[in-house]
Amino acid sequence: MRFEIIAAFVIGALLPVLETARRGIGHWAVNFTTMFEDYLGGAVLLIGAWAAYRAKPWGAVFLLFAWASVLGLLNSSFLGQLEETLRGTADEPNNLCVVAVKFVLWIVCVISAVLSFRAATQTRKAS
Repeated sequence: MRFEIIAAFVIGALLPVLETARRGIGHWAVNFTTMFEDYLGGAVLLIGAWAAYRAKPWGAVFLLFAWASVLGLLNSSFLGQLEETLRGTADEPNNLCVVAVKFVLWIVCVISAVLSFRAATQTRKAS
C-alpha cells in the first residue's frame, strides 16, 4: 500500500482524536468550527484513503482533494501556532509539544499531497 493511503487512514483517524484530546469534548460548545474542521478533515481523508485503496475510478483524485483540504486547514493552524510560539504570546499548555505534533502532521500532509498528485496524474493518463 502506498504511503499517502496509509497516512490518510492514520491521520484521518488521528485528527478528531488529537483535537478532542487537546481541547476536550466540551470545546464543541465553545468553538464549533475548530472542532468540526478536524472531524470533517478526518472523514474526508478516510473516504479518500478507502477509495484509493479500493482503486475506485475517482479514488486518486478524491484522495488528492482530501490531502489538499487538510493541508489548507493545517497550514493556517500550524503557522499560526508557530508564530504565537516565536512571538512568545502562546498561552496554551504544552505549546511546544503541540507545535511539534503539528509540524510532523504538516510534513506528512505535504509529502502525501505531492504523492497523491502524482498518483492522480498517472491515473488520469492511464484512463
